[in-house]
Amino acid sequence: MARSPLSVGISRRQPSGWLLLQGHLAQEQCADSSGSRRVNLLQLRNVGIVAHIDAGKTTVTERILYYTGVEHRMGEVHTGNTVMDWMEEERERGITISAASTRCPWEDCVIQIIDTPGHVDFTAEVGRSLRVLDGAVVVVCAVSGVQAQTETVLRQAAENQVPWLAFINKMDRRGADFLAACRSLKKRVGVNPVPVQLPYGEGADFKGLVDLITMKLLTWDESSKGATISYGEIPAEMKEQVDAARLFLCEAVAEHNEDLLESFLDHDDLDADSINRGLRDATIAGALVPVACGSALRYCGIQPLLDGIVAWLPSPLDRPPVAGHKPGDESCAISIAPDPQAPFSGLVFKLAHDPHGDLCYLRVYSGILHEGDTVINARTGKQIRVQQVLQMHADDRQQVKQAGPGEIVVLMGLKETGTGDTLHAPELDVAFEPIEFPEPVIRQTIEPVNISDKDKLERALAVLAREDPTLKIQVDHETGQSVISGMGELHLEVACHRLAREFRIPARVGRPLVAYRETAASACELSGSIERPLGDGRQSVTVCLRLAPAASQRPQVEMASSFIDALTPGLVHALGQDLESLVQVGGEYGYPLAELQIELIGLEYSSEAEPSAEMVLGAAARAIDLALTSNTQLLEPLMTLKVEVPEEYAAGVVGDLNSRRATIENIEVIQGTRVVDAKVPLEGLFSYSTQLRSMTKGHGSFSLEPYGYLAVPPQQVEAILNGGQ
Repeated sequence: MARSPLSVGISRRQPSGWLLLQGHLAQEQCADSSGSRRVNLLQLRNVGIVAHIDAGKTTVTERILYYTGVEHRMGEVHTGNTVMDWMEEERERGITISAASTRCPWEDCVIQIIDTPGHVDFTAEVGRSLRVLDGAVVVVCAVSGVQAQTETVLRQAAENQVPWLAFINKMDRRGADFLAACRSLKKRVGVNPVPVQLPYGEGADFKGLVDLITMKLLTWDESSKGATISYGEIPAEMKEQVDAARLFLCEAVAEHNEDLLESFLDHDDLDADSINRGLRDATIAGALVPVACGSALRYCGIQPLLDGIVAWLPSPLDRPPVAGHKPGDESCAISIAPDPQAPFSGLVFKLAHDPHGDLCYLRVYSGILHEGDTVINARTGKQIRVQQVLQMHADDRQQVKQAGPGEIVVLMGLKETGTGDTLHAPELDVAFEPIEFPEPVIRQTIEPVNISDKDKLERALAVLAREDPTLKIQVDHETGQSVISGMGELHLEVACHRLAREFRIPARVGRPLVAYRETAASACELSGSIERPLGDGRQSVTVCLRLAPAASQRPQVEMASSFIDALTPGLVHALGQDLESLVQVGGEYGYPLAELQIELIGLEYSSEAEPSAEMVLGAAARAIDLALTSNTQLLEPLMTLKVEVPEEYAAGVVGDLNSRRATIENIEVIQGTRVVDAKVPLEGLFSYSTQLRSMTKGHGSFSLEPYGYLAVPPQQVEAILNGGQ
């Protein structure tokens, strides 16, 4: 077997498969003779594979599993037999819907991988995955370059300070242009791309790549499915281009390291070890992005990509300590380092339904978690016993008994645990920031085909909503129908298909509708009162509150000091637990509240006995109802839209957007493609994909993401209300 160019003996097949991989990890992280656990954090990589839809992300992951020996066959998206896209919906549609995790050995390292969706409707899956990852591989199409959804996921990576490297895929495709794809990274994402390889040919002429670190030509044998790599000399016709690229690489890494800069100035070059060290430091610092290339479909470039993951992306020890705070007191900051000797702490970032109990995906940040341990949920304060600790390989699972810092595992047997919850040892008191999810923008009614399935449908919908925080379930109090809300038409369609397949509940759905919201049209102060029997008499409670429009999408409820001063500490605590219930009710038109600030400023009650939290909240709810009567502004979701079309279709596309009430913010030409940035009310975008395909003869693409809310014009409010929206 050929050996890898970046480090010693990396490019080898492991004949072990998934079960032997577990043994490999057990040997690395087993208990030693003293009974303590060894966790080699330096040799651990937590990596997400992210991309725009159809960039080849899942094919890259499938090749990784094959070359690392975890799988003995290559899954193919076009034949529907991929390992990581294991859901029936994913295999039928050829897209990733739910983030899936696995791990594989490469040289002396362990790489934990999360394969994420590329479709805009499932961007929340990418966001919650990036929250717990240390690095990422961004797959970019060599033909299209950076696309709209690529920008979205890279913005999420930046928010979580996740360093990444780029893999320019599909170099064998007609129209592939490696340097243009690199330029798109710089222009559209604003990063400093540094090629570490150059393709040997492009399109139909693609034959392999030149490694700029070892200065060798790499070609892959297709008959061995890329398992055999040949190393040769750089072709004469590429010598000038390769020398220039090598110089650029050395200058880029030297620029960010004084020792390397001195060596480079002395010798006009750097050795391979120095380049790799400089790339690693600069990548982790976010100063540059290494850019590799290949064709996953034709088995080219995956082993060097694995080398790059190990060489340039961070281990948990290279990441800053995780920021947390004391539960209930955000002013008391706590930093958690990945110390196996410290008390356990971890973050639940994903839930998956299982008939035997929810699967809670957890990133361990400190300490060792053992099967049978009792942990505390920082949100609820309740103790939970961990029944099982599992390692996942897509939908397969293996019991591992324990997990240490940096590991991503699945826990079973955790009740009342949700996405974003912090778990910690009893002797540690910490809460990590919860995971933020966007609000749904589209909704539709849903009812069972068989009326006898009504209760089953409600339970099944609750399960789906528990798995997916961007899927919301409500009941229309006028019609009694269930209403399901989500991030897009495909999102809701997939949820309904899952009901039929996984829960055996065929459902009938209404047409998709906009998920409108309500807020206060103007600031106001108002009081609400409630009266109930108390002993032989009656007790009345009056709450005064201030209500005003606000910028935050979710309504915010606070207690002013003047309000708190009228209460005992016990009642303050009880109210603090239930304040969110005040904004769960709808406004005057029955839609959920948004962009609203509510401040409780005064409290009066008629008896000597302090009122219950229930009575105080009831009076506050009454005040909100009164404040919103005749003072309600209807809001509609506003979307950020990015459309990419060939030049000849641009005028028609822009004209069509104007008819949809779009605000055009920018139009530019990138790689011969017209890119249009706009803000558009969601109401104007139903079936837009079909219309765009028709206008551009299939050559246009677009991406959407929620931006916020826009006040509905007065002339449209009545039409919306009368139309049953």
